[in-house]
Amino acid sequence: MTTSLLDSSAAVRACVFTLAGEPFAIDVTQVREVAVFQEWTTVPLASPHLVGVANLRGDVVPIADARGVLKLAARRSARKLWTLIVEAEGCEVALVIDGEVSLEAFGGITSLDESSPQPHAEWALGFLPDGERLVPLLDPARLLRALREGRDKEG
Repeated sequence: MTTSLLDSSAAVRACVFTLAGEPFAIDVTQVREVAVFQEWTTVPLASPHLVGVANLRGDVVPIADARGVLKLAARRSARKLWTLIVEAEGCEVALVIDGEVSLEAFGGITSLDESSPQPHAEWALGFLPDGERLVPLLDPARLLRALREGRDKEG
């Protein structure tokens, strides 16, 4: 169940967003900002996960789409890219999102064992209870490593 972001008793504060219509979360300590890019440069011969690179206040930031790694439907072409600027293992990356984003507080993280499998568990630190559903709390470091290694739907 979500609570107010200012709730001091909350165990986890997360940036909740949708990707291919499904909810995901990343701990707020690893999200720097939300950025919307209208212009970016594609990189020849790059992994399919690398959408391109963009200028973020004078810094070049890679734009990555995790849908393939998460086995989600491919994104539709758009003139604007909504992203979360995420930092993990000393690397800053713009992760493409659907555009719906909120900051929420949760009472704790639910960890699941193998007897109760959840989608995207391989990429999650745990799950955040939100009403009737469990929102995967993604591990940005694990996700970025997979993107660097070029894993995709077939991999």
